[in-house]
Amino acid sequence: MRSQGILLSFCVAMCLVLMVSHHLSAQVLPRVEVRGSTLLVNREVALRVRVANGDLAPEQRVRIAAERLQAAVARGLGAQHIGVRKERRRAAVTLGGGVLLYATRADAREAGTTPSRLAQAWASSLRHCLSIPPLSLSTRELLVPLGEARLVRVNTWLEGTVVVAPTGAPDDGVADPAIIGDGRTVRVVGRTVGREQILVSVGEVSVPLMVTVRKYAGEVRVSEPVVVTGIEPSADFVRQAVEAAILRSAQLEPGAQLQVMAPVRLSSVPDVGQSTTATAQVRASGSGYIAREQQVQLSVVNRPFSFSEPVLLMVSNEPERVQRAQTLFSGEVSEVRGARLLYHHMNGMVQDGLLLIEMLNPTEVARVAHLTGAASVPMRDTVRVGYIAGELFLRALMNNMGHLVVIPPQSKVVLLAQRIRPLDTASGVLQVRLLPQGDAQPLAPCVLKVAMLVYQNQPLPLLGTTTAWGFTPPRPLTPEEYQQIADTEHIYPTSQKVLTATYVVGQRWQFIRIGEQAVRNHREQRRLAGNYGVIYEVRVELVNPTDQPRDIELVFEPSGGEAGGVFVIGSEVRGVPRALPPREFSIARLRLQPGQRRNVTIRTMPLAGSNYPATLMVRS
Repeated sequence: MRSQGILLSFCVAMCLVLMVSHHLSAQVLPRVEVRGSTLLVNREVALRVRVANGDLAPEQRVRIAAERLQAAVARGLGAQHIGVRKERRRAAVTLGGGVLLYATRADAREAGTTPSRLAQAWASSLRHCLSIPPLSLSTRELLVPLGEARLVRVNTWLEGTVVVAPTGAPDDGVADPAIIGDGRTVRVVGRTVGREQILVSVGEVSVPLMVTVRKYAGEVRVSEPVVVTGIEPSADFVRQAVEAAILRSAQLEPGAQLQVMAPVRLSSVPDVGQSTTATAQVRASGSGYIAREQQVQLSVVNRPFSFSEPVLLMVSNEPERVQRAQTLFSGEVSEVRGARLLYHHMNGMVQDGLLLIEMLNPTEVARVAHLTGAASVPMRDTVRVGYIAGELFLRALMNNMGHLVVIPPQSKVVLLAQRIRPLDTASGVLQVRLLPQGDAQPLAPCVLKVAMLVYQNQPLPLLGTTTAWGFTPPRPLTPEEYQQIADTEHIYPTSQKVLTATYVVGQRWQFIRIGEQAVRNHREQRRLAGNYGVIYEVRVELVNPTDQPRDIELVFEPSGGEAGGVFVIGSEVRGVPRALPPREFSIARLRLQPGQRRNVTIRTMPLAGSNYPATLMVRS
């Protein structure tokens, strides 16, 4: 019944508009006035006469023209009937063939032109003035944000008071209009989302104003500083962390999305203990909403932070080739012990997949997580995708580079969302620790979850390689997610191995195997062949007992098949993106002076997508 009433109201309003349009063309005649030697039409100056013509003074000439004009428009003549006729020494402005006014040589001389050109100018001005409608608005379509007000200017040459009235069509009670100020301005307040037509009237003449009330797509409210960690973090990493924080803090309507319009601007890159200012231009938009652009300025703090081994090692690699949408891994993370997640999955589905890594907080207390990691762009090359992720991760880990993410109570944060095309592989490494809650009682653990869904054109703010995580706003947990049970089969208590060796110049080479002795899960039931994700710290003592300087070479040998390798030697990162046996690849050369002893620490990690075990050789 309500829809029928709305339709009836809309039909009545449209009939009224049609009647008004007919009334305008048939009944409302142009307003013609004379002020001295000036002719006004519809309250605008149509022309001015400055000189006499024979015995006729300028004022008389204008009065005669006004009388002729009023008589002509009363007969139904209008702007389209205005013309110009050239005569021997003058030109005439005509209306329907009759002369309104002559442009004489004296008129032209006063205006600095010719009679013909002056007549053309008067005719053009008359056409314009006659075409001015008796009632018009600065806009016929008004978009008003919900709860806000917008102004519309009323233009009229009619006498009378401006009146506004909602028609109730197509929706009822959407807008609240009122006349304000000088009586020629309509103020419209958006009361509820929808569309409604308003009639603006002066006397018997009305024009419609269609008002659409919508919500803003969203906005960004950042109240806390962005906290990063790291020794000399890169500008790109700080920008990513800022962008992620902005996107997480966005308050968006359903279906809306936020876009950072240009690279984040930093006043500086903060070192440990320092802070800086970041500025970004953002735009929230979405179908059915009003887009909103903002300039967001926030503080960035590089907080001192120590992250020590060991941590739990979580491996998400089963199945490696994912052929249906499913949860791939879930594991518990608490304040007591951190976790390192290595994931490596190929999309074996026929359609694009969506890889999600989420942190779920089932408690009633907000949790703060420190994240360090890297995710590669998905690609077909399974060795290279693992190498990119591993190399970026080790660089970040050695510099303690990370950032803080807050997981609100009973909510989840999507740490990573990547579109994966069929047969592409996604690979990455994430190290996470929940910050202690002070003297509070131990809380239930959070859950780190990896899942593959079907990609359905979801907006993804993150498209490339990343070293910062958490680019989407938190969401409340669903009942199913609240009951999420963590799996422990692919969780390993050992995430770090320390190996020692001594190499003496002139003696047998040292062969150090990486990824050979498989770690086991906490139940001792599953072996992690290759030890992917385990950090190896290789401590090598180098001895040169000779009386000559000698060069020591560190060599990578892919013993188990095609593999990549990343090695951190001191503060330098050396990489071998791809190696095929039986070739060997030199990593570094170190010179020892006669009788010198030197301790060298090498850090490495078996990379996802590569074939381990591999061998690190020390020789001269």
